[in-house]
Amino acid sequence: MLSSTVLRVLRRGAAVKVAALASLVLALAASPAGAATASPDVPATFTVKGAGYGHGVGMPQYGAQAMAVGGRGALTILRKYYPGTNVGWVEAGKDLRVGIFGSGTDARGSVDVVATGPWRLRFVNGSGATAHTTWKGTAGEVLHVTRTGTSVTVTRKGGVSAVATGRVRVDWAGTRYYRPGSSVATTVSLRKAGRTASATHGTYRHGRLVISVPAAGSPQRLTVVNQLRLNSEYLYGIAEMPSSWHTSALRAQAIVARGYALRAFDAGVKASCDCHLYDDTRSQNFTGWRKESEGTDAYYGKRWVAAVDRTRSGSSGRVVRYQGTIAQTYYFSSSGGQTENSEDIWSAEVPYLRSVDDPWSLRTTVSNPWRAWSRTLTQEQASAAFGLPDVVSIKITARTAGGSDAAVTRVRATSSTGATAVLTGAETIRTRLAAGTSPWIHRFIANS
Repeated sequence: MLSSTVLRVLRRGAAVKVAALASLVLALAASPAGAATASPDVPATFTVKGAGYGHGVGMPQYGAQAMAVGGRGALTILRKYYPGTNVGWVEAGKDLRVGIFGSGTDARGSVDVVATGPWRLRFVNGSGATAHTTWKGTAGEVLHVTRTGTSVTVTRKGGVSAVATGRVRVDWAGTRYYRPGSSVATTVSLRKAGRTASATHGTYRHGRLVISVPAAGSPQRLTVVNQLRLNSEYLYGIAEMPSSWHTSALRAQAIVARGYALRAFDAGVKASCDCHLYDDTRSQNFTGWRKESEGTDAYYGKRWVAAVDRTRSGSSGRVVRYQGTIAQTYYFSSSGGQTENSEDIWSAEVPYLRSVDDPWSLRTTVSNPWRAWSRTLTQEQASAAFGLPDVVSIKITARTAGGSDAAVTRVRATSSTGATAVLTGAETIRTRLAAGTSPWIHRFIANS
């Protein structure tokens, strides 16, 4: 039924156009007579369209793979993505400390240690080197490790315990620390206390484990470090690229991983983890023996080990260098058509971390799940990101140099009230609006 307002309009006849009348009828049907004009529709979600994955600085791994498949060698790949650099040999025979437990989301005050073969534990007090207690054991025994104040307590089968106010060193057969001539390929795993589930994303064949109370950080946690040789043992366990990929891409990855680790070694041990490097994306993803033994009869693991070995000779190894120093070889998964200048993503300008065209990451010659992507941004996420009561539209207003393939550096949101807000910075934008995927965003589509 039409309201009295509409009837009065109808009596005016020709004075009112049909189109205007139709608009008026719709407006009055949607709200009581005399109400203000309705606000624009607020979308429930936005679809975010883009490409690439990662921060965008340095070598895109899918780009490296496509270049390798296209016949380019490792050195050509590295010169492409780190312009102005060269690859040279350096001494890399370092003993590296890799934090494998207790410094991230796994911060806990207890953990279990299990070996698949003969093992030895040595308990050291303070900063000394001489063990006051030594245990030996065989495969399968579960060693329960807990923090007690500022000390480390280990309890073995039968309830026997020992305490170290400094460090507990865990050695196992077949390493340079314990029974080096053993034919038993012993590995060690860390389990969540009292459970069979793994406490780390790796298993460990090389070096030794060192368990201690951290000098800084949470007062409740333990730290466990895998101490091993950088140039071979550590690099064998780097799980940053599929071992099935082209050998040239694998060698390029080995070279950049070595340089990254050497720079971390030179920076010294972090007090928070008693380590040079973390075993995750805060540094480099390290899974130890899981990477090295990957595949049936370690088929894929052997491919990765062979690639590492082609980039080293004894204690020397190849690294990317710039003007005689080891370059900071950042890398990531895939670009959206170009890499980015370091200062456009972070803050510091680095002469060899320059934006380069990267059609390789978009090549169809390799299967790349990040060639194009779509993400859903909810209304709640959008309004929280911009600090607005709601968001009806999101517009890209600035990119780094390079056109539509460039990273987004500024976006503007508009609320139903007409208020606007801006987000700046490629890292902020990809984190808050693209679920951390990448800064190469093509557009935002409002969904009713």
